[in-house]
Amino acid sequence: MNSFFPPRVIETGEIRLRPFVDADAGSLFYVLLGDPAVTEWLPLRTHRSIDESRAFIRVCELGWTSATRFTWALEDSASGHLLAAVELVPNLPRAELGVIISRRDGHRRRRASLAALLKLIDWLMAQPQMCRLHAYCAPQGRAVSTMTRLGFTLEGQLTNWEPRPNRGLAADDALLFAITRAPGEPLARLVDRLARTRRSATPALRAAPGEQLAHA
Repeated sequence: MNSFFPPRVIETGEIRLRPFVDADAGSLFYVLLGDPAVTEWLPLRTHRSIDESRAFIRVCELGWTSATRFTWALEDSASGHLLAAVELVPNLPRAELGVIISRRDGHRRRRASLAALLKLIDWLMAQPQMCRLHAYCAPQGRAVSTMTRLGFTLEGQLTNWEPRPNRGLAADDALLFAITRAPGEPLARLVDRLARTRRSATPALRAAPGEQLAHA
């Protein structure tokens, strides 16, 4: 079994990350996986029923049990409204991060959600065995500016990397972003480097409208 196990619950005051439970199926379908505006550029087909989203939650639960895939519901702490889904797939010394954010009114708290993601990312990169955290996003999607704000660096564009079933594409390109840490690199140096990356987003990136984060 994988020895790497992140916190089940992460809180920032305004935002809570916790594992999905069966009772989340309806909101997961309505807010995220059943909304074509959210899933348009994802490599998974838009869900057509709550039962599909319930089956997805069962897969998430198995991931926690086997310690191979960790998926959180990101919710507003006060209202309990679902805002996003966050997934981490570790394969040390690297891990893949994916996030899907709602575009529905009443289910969007961009700044607070970014702060919660920063807390998760900083925890991950502080782990001695973690040397690389990467994420993918569609070039046509809305993720690029968000990736830079989170401290990721664009490494390149991958040709025909993944399907886009909701666009009728068997294969399409993806942008590869990563945060890296050399083995033994002092944590203080990494923190400083991430802070500089997050501050140095270009004006063009900062001006990009409406963001959806990278997906797994």
